[in-house]
Amino acid sequence: MSKNNYIYILSEYANPKHIERYTDKETDEFRITYKKEGMHITITEKNSLLEEEYGLNFKSAKYLVEGRTEIKESMIHHHQKGHKSKHLQFKLQSRKETIRIFLDNIDYTDYERCIKGFLHISQHLMQKEQQENKIEENLLEYFFNEKIQRLELEKRFLLTKISQAFSSGQITDASDDAVDKQRLLELKKEAHLKPFLEW
Repeated sequence: MSKNNYIYILSEYANPKHIERYTDKETDEFRITYKKEGMHITITEKNSLLEEEYGLNFKSAKYLVEGRTEIKESMIHHHQKGHKSKHLQFKLQSRKETIRIFLDNIDYTDYERCIKGFLHISQHLMQKEQQENKIEENLLEYFFNEKIQRLELEKRFLLTKISQAFSSGQITDASDDAVDKQRLLELKKEAHLKPFLEW
């Protein structure tokens, strides 16, 4: 899974036909990209080779009309700049805001479990994109191999950690204000955030 303190998870669960690797002197990245008829869906796993930094990112972009794109982005990551704690981050373009869920007091093994849980939940995001955009190709098969189904326990583990984060005020908005119960109900209406809030 991990080599030299780097985290490599995506390649184990990816469809080998569609995963690509990009490496330079600063980063090592695995990426799966789907592009068709105005849709662009990407899962990227990136390790910095220079500092302690990791990210697993799910992003979809739908081209609506010329000059206008609807972007949805969810990620789990940690880095040395800004918010240094391990956290999930969701960019809500429709509301022009960012929601963060901090995963405090987790060790390396638990962090890997959370990443696997994130990967499992990303299947739901893909199914939603497939239905909403009437994509005929099976996106789950395009992105993943059959091992992805084995991550149900990691999904439950991640959802428990998210529930604990809410209870301790560790789900915050861009102003670093804690999300309350009323705000949580509003956030559950966001399709790409909802699967992470159903604990």
